[in-house]
Amino acid sequence: MGAFDLTIGALLLGCSFNVYLYGLATYQYVTYATLGFDDPIWLRALVAILFAIDTSQTIIEIYGLWHLGVENYANPSVLTNVFWFWPFCGMAISVSAVIVQGFFLHRLQGLTRQVWLCGFLALLVTGVWLTGVITSIKSALLDDVIEFAPLVPLVTAWLALETGVDIIITVTLSRALWRSKTGMAATNTIIHRCIRAAVQSGLFPSVFAFACLLSFILWTDTYLYMIFGLPLGRIYSNSFLYTLIIRKELSRIIYGTSEAGPAGSNSFPTPHQISSVKFHRDTATDTTVDGDNVKMSLDQSVVLSPPKGSA
Repeated sequence: MGAFDLTIGALLLGCSFNVYLYGLATYQYVTYATLGFDDPIWLRALVAILFAIDTSQTIIEIYGLWHLGVENYANPSVLTNVFWFWPFCGMAISVSAVIVQGFFLHRLQGLTRQVWLCGFLALLVTGVWLTGVITSIKSALLDDVIEFAPLVPLVTAWLALETGVDIIITVTLSRALWRSKTGMAATNTIIHRCIRAAVQSGLFPSVFAFACLLSFILWTDTYLYMIFGLPLGRIYSNSFLYTLIIRKELSRIIYGTSEAGPAGSNSFPTPHQISSVKFHRDTATDTTVDGDNVKMSLDQSVVLSPPKGSA
């Protein structure tokens, strides 16, 4: 094994993976912008904030790699120094996490209406953000990587909380969606897609956060944790954007056509845009997908059919 495999090598892998995920996120940002969702201003503001964080962190990570691997190629001792861009990345990850976790928590509130549960999870999300911010600030005050030892308990609490909150929100959200099943194929298909989106959105961030935690505890004197830590913010962005974009697919499933439904019908699974999407059938009874809840108001014997004239 080379002398810099666990430092510059690990940093290169983490930075490369982050750039790859940033490319995927950029595609998702463009897709979201071109699909024309009629989302509230605050939700579009969250998308813009995440894009700014993703872009700035990716640029700074590349600069950090250049600074350590090119500018100081003949100065290995620079690897023991703490530079400003690592605390910045920690702060960026904390902000990305609190935005995405808060968004999914809002969805959970819309589904369950359980104030006590969502309030408790909101406290945990706040705790994740605070521990991440405090860790970033304290690491910025250090001069040498050797001084990281006192921060190990704080980093452990931060990443452990982050992993736990992601898992709890994912399980609770999936359970709430599962309990919304009606026994009818059309709505159950929509619910299954939403459950899959919820699992994917929570699974990947929790896996990366746990891997970052484990590698930091076991190999504190290396940069192995950066393989999982540097792209963590992009994982959150990918999950968030996937949840927004999938509404177009759900609309196509509802209408049985390659086109979207009526204006404003792309509201499920996000809780912020409440509208009713009608299933056209051979009877006068309607089924609606209203915001976060699938509401059935029809005889179970009625067979759903696509709108007239759809493909």
